[in-house]
Amino acid sequence: MYLDDILAYEPRDEAEAGDKAMFLEYLRLFPDTILTRENKIAHLTASGFVVNGDGTRVLMAHHNLYRVWAWTGGHADGDRDLLAVAMREVREESGLAEVRPVSPAIYSVEILTV
Repeated sequence: MYLDDILAYEPRDEAEAGDKAMFLEYLRLFPDTILTRENKIAHLTASGFVVNGDGTRVLMAHHNLYRVWAWTGGHADGDRDLLAVAMREVREESGLAEVRPVSPAIYSVEILTV
């Protein structure tokens, strides 16, 4: 499921094209652990960028570990459905009960170092 989504994703610029290529390489190298935190080199997470109905406000969450404001998101923890992961994280981190995706497609692909 996630592999097809990543393969179908069209990068917006060279940076995303490089990140997509690296994602695919990590998927090739670590097919059994890419969705779990067991993989200390690279593992997939999913995020939700939450906006109100008319797109005039954005919800940010404070990340206590890094002491920054950021979008919601978290680890896949073995879940192959990254949209479901993003939706779960939005609900858990925001307290919102009713959320819906603007699209089922991936919006961006980024490799973030932590």
